[in-house]
Amino acid sequence: MIICVASELEYVKEELEKRGYTVVSKLSEKPCNAIICNLKNNGLINYNLQNSMKTEGTLIIDSGCKTIDEIEYILNNRVYSSLL
Repeated sequence: MIICVASELEYVKEELEKRGYTVVSKLSEKPCNAIICNLKNNGLINYNLQNSMKTEGTLIIDSGCKTIDEIEYILNNRVYSSLL
């Protein structure tokens, strides 16, 4: 799984890499399965989402107040749990 993580979320990037995920900081590097950013701070504004070949079916996760375990649950299940 290839995950694009916003540059300001360095701790998320490091934790996901420790858990075996491939993490990039730009969508142009590789097609990504998920984007993790802080939506409340216009986190998607730096990504060009018009290239549908690279973003079709891409899961967008708002990092918000989520723990790394919550983020990993969302990545693996492609759902936000009501328990999170």
